[in-house]
Amino acid sequence: MNERFSYSTLHLMVLVLLHLSLTVASADDANTTDDAETTEPAVDVAGVQFADDFSYAAGAKYIQEDVTGLDIDHELHGNIYTFVQLPPVVRGHLRLIMTEDDTVEGPDGQPGVLRMEIAEIPQVTVISGFAYQGNEANGKITMPGWKRGELTMNDLRRAFVTFRFRAENREDPDAFGAKFRLNFQPGLENGATAAADFGVLIATSRWRTFRRPIASAENLTAFLETVNGENPESFKLVWSQAEPITSYRPGDSLLIDDLEITIE
Repeated sequence: MNERFSYSTLHLMVLVLLHLSLTVASADDANTTDDAETTEPAVDVAGVQFADDFSYAAGAKYIQEDVTGLDIDHELHGNIYTFVQLPPVVRGHLRLIMTEDDTVEGPDGQPGVLRMEIAEIPQVTVISGFAYQGNEANGKITMPGWKRGELTMNDLRRAFVTFRFRAENREDPDAFGAKFRLNFQPGLENGATAAADFGVLIATSRWRTFRRPIASAENLTAFLETVNGENPESFKLVWSQAEPITSYRPGDSLLIDDLEITIE
């Protein structure tokens, strides 16, 4: 009698344990399904990060003469500036002018371009250039699609800088064109040393299109280390002289239109 009772009790306990095991397994399966259903999809960061067609141009100028002579003629709508390094003794003057030029039509037939002009040229060794950081309407170039601290070479392969450009010299209409160096810099005090360097643009009197991924530039190790390590809030495009300043003619200008930075 005790043996039958023990056997029945044991059999019942096995059935109960088996039922509990199946119940727990079903609950685990249900939880796994719920987790999969609530996982958020990856965010697609592709698209326009910044754009400027310079349609706001109304003739405002940023003017720099030598190192300290700065003047702004009318209200600027772009976040622009020039930079200059000169020796202590200078023969002649260096005069740089950035103009939000509404007298020139872009390649789309609409007025409004950014003009960067070397108006006067000294007979000395000079470092000079023009910087563009954004505009009044859209703010600075911030690259919202980039994840700070985790930027990779693949991110740079997907990021494209595009704009239209040409040369012009109002002082010498027969001038063939001019060369300018282009880079994309973090908006930091040491940004120049970490610039993604696109090399030299050869501008002629015809509108041309610049379109390249940032990954095609030089100095990318320093660029990635700086962006990931120092987390800049913004970036800038810099066009600078590509040759000794005496290789240019007074009035040599680079015109920019239809600027766009995208992630694709």
